[in-house]
Amino acid sequence: MIKNYAIGLMLLLTGGVFSQETISFETSESYTLGTLNNQNGWEVTEGGEDGFIQNQVVSDEEATDGTYSFKNSYEPSFGAQFAPIFGAAKNFDTPKSFEDFTFSYDVMVTETGGADFEVTLFGIDANDDFVPIAGIAMENRGLIYTIDNIYFGAFYIDDAEWTPNTWLNIKIEVTAAELKYYLNDVLVHTRSNFTSVAILGFNMLHNNYGGDAYYDNFSFESGTLSVDDFEDASALRIYPNPVADELKIKGIQKETIAQVSVYNLNGQQLMESTSVDALDVSRLVSGVYMLNVVTNDGKTHTEELLKK
Repeated sequence: MIKNYAIGLMLLLTGGVFSQETISFETSESYTLGTLNNQNGWEVTEGGEDGFIQNQVVSDEEATDGTYSFKNSYEPSFGAQFAPIFGAAKNFDTPKSFEDFTFSYDVMVTETGGADFEVTLFGIDANDDFVPIAGIAMENRGLIYTIDNIYFGAFYIDDAEWTPNTWLNIKIEVTAAELKYYLNDVLVHTRSNFTSVAILGFNMLHNNYGGDAYYDNFSFESGTLSVDDFEDASALRIYPNPVADELKIKGIQKETIAQVSVYNLNGQQLMESTSVDALDVSRLVSGVYMLNVVTNDGKTHTEELLKK
């Protein structure tokens, strides 16, 4: 029986920092040839009594920059699958904001008529369910589709195709309002953001109908869940922090506040209020939370909240 890897939950970003990260599977990043499992936090699909599947590897056969890439390979010990489940997944060191995230990579598929190769950004929704946030796939006929809802429904991009043994750059831009998909820097599809949860990580999977895919040069750029776009963000103050019962919100006229929300570190909304300058948090258990304030003109600010 094939079993998918567990998805670990991690702390949300705090503090208004812009971050950029890359993964190219090179020795300079402490990668070595062979299975990707347990290298730099990666996990590959678990395959029943045989343990983890064997052919999801760091390879020196192909690369767009440097020497190594990830080979999302056919697994001859197993049959074809209904959906893409063979491959590898990585949780980000810190989850990324769905309001400001850019994700790009290079991919090359070796043959048509084989497997579908999907890359998916994922998160956990308010019901603690695993959900796709965005995703795109090299479909076996040479077509390209995006993952367009939480049920992994496919949207085929008009006039978008891939060519065997040819590298293609894919970029996904995630904002609170929409998802944008680019092929070789050309915008090919835009749709609304259908989940709006923190981005915990991504995976690369296929359904084992044949062929291999190589992935290289993953790059992700992110703001944080803290977006200081008030005219004078320093004027916003929350206190006391840590707080036991009542949290006071100062520096913004309460008439301009559209919504105040409290989220846990899984991105789940626990509290919501409107037009307030204080918030009763006495029912929250002790721990770390995120307080998000949105004004009537759409400006936002997020602060880390410590509950005693």
